[in-house]
Amino acid sequence: MKRLLKRTGKLLLVLLCMVFIFLSVTTIYHHVSLGSEAGKIVPNGKLVEVDGHKIHVYAEGEKGSKPTLVFMSGSATVAPVYDFKSLYSLLSDEYRIAVVEKAGYGYSEIYEVERDINTMLDEVRQGLSLAGESGPYILFPHSMSGLEAVYWAQQHPEEVTAIIGLDMAVPESYEYFNFSSISQLMYIGRATIWLGLHRIPGVYSLNETALTEHEIEQQKLLMYRNAVNIDYVLEGKSVYNNAVTVLSGGTLDLPILMFVSDGKEIGEFWIPCQKRFAAQNAAQLIQLDCGHYVHHFEHEYIVEKTLEYLSKLQ
Repeated sequence: MKRLLKRTGKLLLVLLCMVFIFLSVTTIYHHVSLGSEAGKIVPNGKLVEVDGHKIHVYAEGEKGSKPTLVFMSGSATVAPVYDFKSLYSLLSDEYRIAVVEKAGYGYSEIYEVERDINTMLDEVRQGLSLAGESGPYILFPHSMSGLEAVYWAQQHPEEVTAIIGLDMAVPESYEYFNFSSISQLMYIGRATIWLGLHRIPGVYSLNETALTEHEIEQQKLLMYRNAVNIDYVLEGKSVYNNAVTVLSGGTLDLPILMFVSDGKEIGEFWIPCQKRFAAQNAAQLIQLDCGHYVHHFEHEYIVEKTLEYLSKLQ
């Protein structure tokens, strides 16, 4: 028995040493690589300075009489300018499109800054203005940015013509989130990123639909740099209060089209909240049989229905 325990102890010690060496290698490789990769990250849009930090704004398509379509990403999307390309590349022949990457997203600077709803909305609006874009806008919010889109329409209705929700979060939904569990997962994620484990192929999946080889490589470099950064954490800490602020702003009086996922990735509460919001705000709702990033799965169908909807508005 003593021999068995001794062998088991030695085996455990060897395994612990191997894990320590592995984590040491991944950590050192990650932090050294960040330095060498910085020069390879080249923005494809404009970097503008908003309140002391650089914000990236990408736009394409001709400016004309039609509203500009503004794509707003959900929480922790490492490179919105590439994440949304499957949609906007099919729309920019008819509309001017813009993607605003907030602090910590895409090519924008990671900058520890307040993430209350007013600060984030000002960041987006100033970013567009400084990049030479102007309203009116049709907003395409995904997930958490649904709060910013609704708040934008509440506070500046003259700037927003319509909202096309991409499984967008509605204020009520945050009443049901387990914030304690999410906070724990966020800090585990932060540790995982610091150790460089997200560089292991398959650990952090990215959507590559409609991307060139250069764009795929850029998205990967941005993932290495941006994943679970401090701005994402601060957004998560602020989201409940932001939802309360938006909820107090009342209902909306503008056209709203909502593409809704099957809800399985989030919880049973998701679809009922979406339906109640749609009923309260006279929104049209289209149910999809797919995951939360609806534009990864149904981009062609979403574009088809969006163009139909916008043609009726005009």
